[in-house]
Amino acid sequence: MAVQETERFSPGQRLSRGIAMAVAIVIIGCVVVFLVGGLVEGLGWWVLVVLAALVGGVGWLKWLQVRKARAWRRGVDVVHEVYVDALDRAECGDLTGAAERFEEAIAASSRLGGDAGQYVMVLLQGLASVRVAQGDLGRAVAVWQRAHALSRAEQGDDAAQTLATANGIAAVLLTQGEREAAGERYQDTLARCRRLLDAAHPETVTALNGVARSAPTPQVGPLHQQAAELYARILGPSHPDTLIAQRQAAPDDPAAACLAIGDLGGARALSAQALADCVQRHGEADPRTVAALNDLAMVLREQRDLTAAYRMYERAAELCGRLPGGPHPQQLAAGNGIAQVMLLQGDVVNAATELAAVLDGCLTRYGKQHPETAAARRNLERLEAPS
Repeated sequence: MAVQETERFSPGQRLSRGIAMAVAIVIIGCVVVFLVGGLVEGLGWWVLVVLAALVGGVGWLKWLQVRKARAWRRGVDVVHEVYVDALDRAECGDLTGAAERFEEAIAASSRLGGDAGQYVMVLLQGLASVRVAQGDLGRAVAVWQRAHALSRAEQGDDAAQTLATANGIAAVLLTQGEREAAGERYQDTLARCRRLLDAAHPETVTALNGVARSAPTPQVGPLHQQAAELYARILGPSHPDTLIAQRQAAPDDPAAACLAIGDLGGARALSAQALADCVQRHGEADPRTVAALNDLAMVLREQRDLTAAYRMYERAAELCGRLPGGPHPQQLAAGNGIAQVMLLQGDVVNAATELAAVLDGCLTRYGKQHPETAAARRNLERLEAPS
């Protein structure tokens, strides 16, 4: 979810309207002054002075409004510039620099307030992702807690964004090994999700997986099987996320076993190593490498490192463009993953656009009646349905 201007009350529109109104008021005021001066000569020169002062005061106030709009626009430009630089630094592996730039953007956005306040949540999520990538889990929890408090204050306890930040806190706690605290957080969030959201909503599925992974005794249980069945219904039987969920229910490799018992850090390390091995053995433009990219992206998403997860999915989609016989199944999986990340960030509009592209790809590759196409259609319809 990019930091961008809102269309409804953009600074450019405010500036144009402010200038137009100021000019109109000044012109009307001058006309009124001269009319009064011509028609009511007996009132004396002081009446003209008062009227001129009123007109000048109104014009000055409008000038201040225009100046404020310009300053706000410059502030938004600064926030966007710093945000992009933070993402670029994270992409290049300069996590310390990225964290500093995210902090700077958050401070600047908080000072702006107003419409710019909506950017703070996006920036906090980006900073949390960088802290997770750094392994600075204590600070990552603090960032998610700040985002959670902000969402509760602005949207309430039962808002989807509040549930998302609660899952973010739980994911980092679980990565830290604080199973009990993470489990309590996941259980509370799952109860709220089941009451407020669709059973197939990403936050509901995340909370369900979290409860399964944070059991006091690390083991595979019935909740893992429930999650696998839910993934099959949501994403389709052959979707990579579904296959990973099935592997968690019956672990057949070390990464899936780690993921199943809540060792998110271990799952991340093993998935990253599996990707590196695939690149070394098969090169980048190979279906096995792309599959490993999607697997790693899914682990990153579960760990709530959304910035890194988005980059992995994007890279997988790009590499699929080099594979013959497109749209490739892994490309559709990557598109689905990008949409999931967008939903977790609260970007419903762009998520719907991505899911529509996935549905088009499924129609092209599988036809109308295939289970994968049916799952893609349900996902899009669920998102577009009125809440």
